[in-house]
This record gives sequence, C-alpha cells and structure tokens, in this order.
Amino acid sequence: MHLADAEDDSAPDVRITDSAVGPMTDVPIVVIANRTEVLEALQAGAAAVVSERVDGAALHAAVRAAAEGLTALSSDLRYLLLGDAEAADGPEHDADTGPSQVDFTPREQQVLQLLAQGASNKVIARNLQITPHTAKFHVASIVAKLGAAGRTDAVARAMRLGLVMI
Repeated sequence: MHLADAEDDSAPDVRITDSAVGPMTDVPIVVIANRTEVLEALQAGAAAVVSERVDGAALHAAVRAAAEGLTALSSDLRYLLLGDAEAADGPEHDADTGPSQVDFTPREQQVLQLLAQGASNKVIARNLQITPHTAKFHVASIVAKLGAAGRTDAVARAMRLGLVMI
C-alpha cells in the first residue's frame, strides 16, 4: 500500500478523511464519521466508513479493505444503519471493544489465521503438526473467547475486530 507524502507526486492508494466528504475521486476514501454522517458518506461514495471511536487495528482493516476494492463499515455504524440502535450501543458491538481485549494464546492466533483461510480441523492439525482433537479444542476455545455461534461467526467477529484479514 502506498500513501503519498508532501514531496511525492504520485497519488495515494487510499485517502483517509474526517466527515467532510468532498467529491469522490479514483482513490478509495475511508471516512471517519459520527453517527449522523454515515449514510451521507456512503451515498457520496466512501469505500469505508468507520466510527470516530475506531481503534488502530480497525482503521488498518478498513484501509486494507478499501485498497482491495471492498466496502467496509464499523459494526456499530452498521447496526445503526439497520435501525438497531440498541445493538449499536451494546457491548458486543462497541467500537472500543478491540483486539487487545481478546486474549488468544500464540497457538490460538495461528489456528485463527488458518480458520480465516477456511481450513478444516484436519488441515489445521496437519499445518500445525498437532492432532485433529487438539485443533478442535483450539477452535472451540476461539469460538468461546469471541462469543461466536460457530467457526464462521468466529472468523467474522475476528475480522470486525481487526484480528484477521482475508
């Protein structure tokens, strides 16, 4: 990813701005917005919109997504747009709940990376040279720590927290 500096004539891959959204360019734009500006930013063509309370990992994930041509939206802002203000305010979707609050072991981090790649327990076991039973144990631990309903939900939650990129 390339971010232009003042002495560089080339355009950046992604532009990060506050809620003052001007005309959209060929460069994907990540907008840091408050709750009242989300829809306006998306309608103006922002590639990603993140909450003013965004942490570094989530901002990094939004920038990477925008650079790859994806659209990203902070989970609390998504629930707000869907009309579920209670979920947007709830602890499960709080933008302040970040990766530092999920305490994974180094092995669980490795397993999570493989989960994000769609690996089965057998493939995880083979790659990490552990038994399938041990892989299953680590997957269950990750699911529990993220409060997820299953492995797919765990990957989705980990992505929202900026713990994995796919």
